[in-house]
Order: sequence, then C-alpha cells, then structure tokens
Amino acid sequence: GLVSGLLLAEAAALKPIIVWPINNWCSAKFSEIFENTEFEVVERELLEYSQEKEKFHFFMTEDHLKLGVPFQSPLAVASLQEAVQFLHSDTRDAYYHSPLIPGYLQWEQLKPCIKNLRIQASITGRAESFIRENRLPNPYFGIQIRKTDFGANGANDHELMDVVSKAVDKTFFVCSDDKTVEQKFARLKNVVVYEKNAYVEKRQSGDWTELTADHSGRIYPCNVHRSAESVLEAIVDLLILSRSKVVKTSNSTFLNTALLLQAARE
Repeated sequence: GLVSGLLLAEAAALKPIIVWPINNWCSAKFSEIFENTEFEVVERELLEYSQEKEKFHFFMTEDHLKLGVPFQSPLAVASLQEAVQFLHSDTRDAYYHSPLIPGYLQWEQLKPCIKNLRIQASITGRAESFIRENRLPNPYFGIQIRKTDFGANGANDHELMDVVSKAVDKTFFVCSDDKTVEQKFARLKNVVVYEKNAYVEKRQSGDWTELTADHSGRIYPCNVHRSAESVLEAIVDLLILSRSKVVKTSNSTFLNTALLLQAARE
C-alpha cells in the first residue's frame, strides 16, 4: 500500500501524505522503521476519516470503514493511465487504501521506490549481525510460516518439518509469527532461527483467527496485537528472509515483500 500509493501520487502529480496509525495492526511508528524524513506522515486512526468523508475522493479496494461512499478500486482499473484519470476526476484530496500492489505498476517504477524506502540502520544491523554470526552459507534457504492470521490456511509446518529434516545438506532459516513453530524447527541441526524479543500477541482470548474488532471497529478474523517491538523484530526476520533463497510457502504478503526487497537489491 505504501509503495503503490507513493507511485500513484507521483504519476498523478499529487503530494503524498502517509497515514500511519499506531494500532493493533502495527504499534511501531513510521520513523521507528524507516529513515526517510522527506515524507509527510500523520499518525491518525482511520476511523477519524468517517467524520470527514465528504472531503475525500476514494480510491480503495473496499469500503473497509463502512462509510457508504462511492469508490473505485485501484486493483480494478486496467492501466496506470486509468488510475491517474480517476485521481484527476475529482478536485478533492484522494484517499488511497490497498493491501496489494496493482498489476499495472511496472517493475521499473517499483524498484527505485522500494530502494528509496530506507529501513533504519539499527534494524538492518541486527539482520546483518545474525547472518554473520551464524555463518550462513550462500545460498541458505528461507522459509516463512505465517500462522497468527492465516491459522489453518498458513503454510503446513508439519510437511515442511519433514522436508527440512531430510535435507541435511542444506541450511535453512525459518521464521514465523508463532513462537512455538520457530521453537519446533530450531531443534533441527540444519535450521537457524532469529530469536525475537517480542512476538505477536492476541488482542483478546480465543484463536488467532477469532473475529475481532480493530482500533477502527472493523471486524476481521485476525485476533492480533503487534507491539512496536514485535513489528521491529519481524522486520529483522523479513530482511534475513530477503537474503535467502526463498521457499515459496504461501501467498503471505510478508513473504512477497521479502521477494520484492530481494529483487530491488539486484
């Protein structure tokens, strides 16, 4: 959403304002993650926009705040030209929201934008130290097992455990948002795990996929609270994963972001 929003703003000659609420999805500030100071960033909970909905032109994948407003999905238009035309079809500020990068944004546009988003040196330093201290070979294989919001639809850790345990001649980096999954894989001699100081927690009692209201009152089958430290620790995982030969285990956006970071580095 951040990358595609910046690119669409540039294509439409609009000033980007990054709305970065501090909530249960991500309790880390933009400035705690990125070194970039050139952007205007506002820490505003999305629900506050419902009081001002008449001020905005909505370019979003769904009416996730139940505003009852007309909108166009950035994933439904056919080209960048159509997207720009929609943004220019109204004089009001555009409200953009998308969990995915629209397919019409080309790699030659995406790559410099991704490279320009500079992760804090303190975070990249942790990842580099881990790789160095564990003497990870080139290549090492990266596996991400997303469980807290994917639940039973996450990667099959039992099957992966069997595959990894038999590939004794290869070194694997395994990361997960579930501590018990990491602990299980860490018992294998050919597996390394970054031991995090904080993990995702449950917002309320129940399963990870329990229907749960977020800070803006939106109901999702995602019972998570990500503290600031758990987010920063997850980004260390993300960077280590991005340096590996990634094993595609799911359509996790975390995994796909690691692949984007990897491709942008080449």
